[in-house]
Amino acid sequence: MKTLLSLLSVAVLSATFSTAAKTDQDIAKLQREVTIFQRVVSTALKHDTQGQVQNVEGYYLADQGLVFDVSLRGKSMFDWRKHIEGMRDLHGFSEIPSPDFSSLEMQMSELSDNLADVSKEAYQVALEAVRQGAEQIREVAEQERETRRELHELERAKQELNYMLKRQNEKDKELEQHHKDISKQIAQLEAEKAKLAENKTQLKERLEKDKQKRQAQQQAQQELLRTTVTMSLANSLCDYGNGLRGVSENEHVSFKFSPSYQQEKHILVFKKSDIESCVKGKINAEKLAKRATQYAF
Repeated sequence: MKTLLSLLSVAVLSATFSTAAKTDQDIAKLQREVTIFQRVVSTALKHDTQGQVQNVEGYYLADQGLVFDVSLRGKSMFDWRKHIEGMRDLHGFSEIPSPDFSSLEMQMSELSDNLADVSKEAYQVALEAVRQGAEQIREVAEQERETRRELHELERAKQELNYMLKRQNEKDKELEQHHKDISKQIAQLEAEKAKLAENKTQLKERLEKDKQKRQAQQQAQQELLRTTVTMSLANSLCDYGNGLRGVSENEHVSFKFSPSYQQEKHILVFKKSDIESCVKGKINAEKLAKRATQYAF
């Protein structure tokens, strides 16, 4: 009896394994689905982010699901909010044959090159502003050193004159006038030194504020980029997720992306069951995005 139960258990496990395992035909079908869907995702992201996408590459992990690597360009000077609020829904994937996006991709590539030139120009302007600020600080420091040297020489001259005045029985009017002139020059240089120190402090504060402002703008753009990409991917899954038939119910569709100037990667993991719910209209793209597992790595 025990032997019979053991054989039955082995048979059930073998049948389960053979059902879950992907055949060569299944893998070939998945490759076709991945190729089509990565073109869909690439075109949608280029539209929604105004050419911020360089490349989208997908592959399959056994018993895990699909993974798509999304390569993004550096930050672009445009209003992300307009594109987040104005994203248009895509047409149903299952109702049309594999679309030809070659013309659209060429236009998007030209647009992304123009945006990259604008980003490069903005970056050069920012570098020039920092360089000019540093040059101004160096000039102020040089003026301070020159002022200290002149003060040292005048103080020494004043001491020499004081010594001569003490030694002389008769006050020399010309020497007294010279002494007064030197004292006046010292007062003027002291005032100039204080003014230069004030200007230096103000310049440092302004440069620090500009740096903090640029950092805040960069962080805001990174957050807007993450939100834009996340919603674009959710919309693509809702509109074209029914084309990923080779992904099992218990598997996932994952994405990882990060701007080219940022090392940290953003990871998005969507359940196949949630994708099917969105395809069937049970949930919308926004709710699908909220259900996704999101983290930075």
